[in-house]
Amino acid sequence: MHSHHFDHLLEPAVTAVLETMFFSEPLGSSEPDSSAGKLEVRVPFSGEVSGVLEIRISKASARSLAASFLGESEESLTQSQTAQVVCELANMLCGWIVSKPGSQGSFDLGSPELLSPENDRPIGVPASQQSFAVENGTLTLSLYSSVAA
Repeated sequence: MHSHHFDHLLEPAVTAVLETMFFSEPLGSSEPDSSAGKLEVRVPFSGEVSGVLEIRISKASARSLAASFLGESEESLTQSQTAQVVCELANMLCGWIVSKPGSQGSFDLGSPELLSPENDRPIGVPASQQSFAVENGTLTLSLYSSVAA
């Protein structure tokens, strides 16, 4: 699977994962949110295609999704719980994308990593990137990839 084949997988991945695991749904395409109030998570993957999936989600959206996922009220969640759920969201999205028909061989997913401002950013332009309006904000997926030699 070449990196440009990921474009058509981002929207179905977001829809499937949000509906199945978070009892939510994307509200349509959106522009990326450049505000400071967001969480960012990176998940490396390797196989026929290797790379990194990075997600950015507004903090308000992260809390809302975490509450749905955990069956808790937003007010009862800690920042740590919300961050852990966003890491799991990134892991599920990455797994969904790399395991779709058309991919050959097996993939290994790395551990999701919550990014801080000090973390290095992937170099270059994402092979695929899409943003979605979700409850209380925006979710952006950026996929950086390369075909294994």
